[in-house]
Amino acid sequence: MERFFEFEEIERVLAKKQSKNGLTHDTGTVKSALPFNSSKVTSVFKDSFREIVGELIRYTTGKKIPAALLEDEDGFSDKPLVNKVTQGIEFDDDESEEVFIGFLEDYLYGENKKVRPLHLYLFLYIALGEKDENEKKKYARFIHEVFYEEKEEIREIFLNKETDNLLTQMIIESLPVMEENKKKQARASYSRVNQSLVNIFQQDFIYLSGKKEYFLKQFPLLLHYYVFQYILQLLLSSQSFGSYATKEVKALHFVLDWETGIGSYRDAVKDYSLVKDHAKSLFVHIHCQSHLSYHSLNKGDSREFFTYHEVLEKVLCLSEEQQQIEKKALQEWIKTYCEFAKVELPTALEEGQFTDLFRELFNCLKKGMSEEVCIKYGKNIDQVGSSVALKSRGRHGNILNLTQELFLLLCAVAVKDRKIPLKELFAQLEKRGVIFDRYSRGEAIKLLDQLNHIEKKSDSGDAQYVKPIL
Repeated sequence: MERFFEFEEIERVLAKKQSKNGLTHDTGTVKSALPFNSSKVTSVFKDSFREIVGELIRYTTGKKIPAALLEDEDGFSDKPLVNKVTQGIEFDDDESEEVFIGFLEDYLYGENKKVRPLHLYLFLYIALGEKDENEKKKYARFIHEVFYEEKEEIREIFLNKETDNLLTQMIIESLPVMEENKKKQARASYSRVNQSLVNIFQQDFIYLSGKKEYFLKQFPLLLHYYVFQYILQLLLSSQSFGSYATKEVKALHFVLDWETGIGSYRDAVKDYSLVKDHAKSLFVHIHCQSHLSYHSLNKGDSREFFTYHEVLEKVLCLSEEQQQIEKKALQEWIKTYCEFAKVELPTALEEGQFTDLFRELFNCLKKGMSEEVCIKYGKNIDQVGSSVALKSRGRHGNILNLTQELFLLLCAVAVKDRKIPLKELFAQLEKRGVIFDRYSRGEAIKLLDQLNHIEKKSDSGDAQYVKPIL
């Protein structure tokens, strides 16, 4: 009879990680679920998101920045893109060249000295700065493998050079051609743990790409929101220890940016307070689920990351006799881990269901881990969300928050090109992880009405429709 759990490999990995200072934790050959760093809290997602997007698009299209653009060369401008555009132009005198270069710098970069999103294709030329370069690459690869990989339609969107703007067209045609990245594609580093949310994102992204100007301005915001929501969903599903599927989306309460007087009774305060309380457990959950990913349906030297629910689905398909054998195997692994980590063995280990044993393994891992490391890892959630969907509200600290821009963007992709009942709009937002209490719901309706996005058949809420936003 073939066994389900195969803990021998992770046992060999951890056996080598023991020292007089304790156990160094490692997930072995299981893919990562998130790109977080356990040794520090990184702010690259907040500070360098545009660079991450540039690297992401290069990953997705299989391109790399041309060597000619990275080489140092003489020129009036300190911006390589500007020098490349002006390279083939003949000027009457230096003054004319200087004026044109000044215009191009302002057109291409603006006041903040960063490449402006004049065209989606230009994102390909946004290079990674040297600071935290590896961290930015990790985030770009994570987003590519989770949200974009194996989607040819999205690749074609990124490579489309078409534009109605003659100056932008001239700039694109003047730039060095993007080179093919012939470097052998490394095997995937990340597992996709919420296919449902990814499917909704891809549908929204493809729809939005048809609204060219709006898409160019807003797709980074859409992407940023979905990455944050994906992380929240993984945390929430992990806390359930398998009682609901990771592929489901559990909506959280948000407030709207312009609301004032947010009291502690508001659901949004309670929901994100729960997230903050559980954030320090995320590192433990990642390792616990990685241990459970060592099983007979997940072999090889690059195993997928299985969530509690996915493991539970598999073991509950076994016969009653086999389930008892696997519970014993899990109990033995908990004992082995406790010996490695030198933590006290649980007293009630012989009892309970699989979910109870998952909790016991989690609790033992928690005892064997550095609390400081767990806290640092969890704080990355705030770093990802702080510039997109979090706002500090006095003594409550950060709570989930939608700006008017993000709210209308989510409404736009929820409604698309249809006219839908108001109730359906809120149902669609819920599928995207957003739910409102009655106060925020009232503010949302008021704004949509003011912007003439609501069509009233009567005063009844059942007879109100939301028109396409775009």
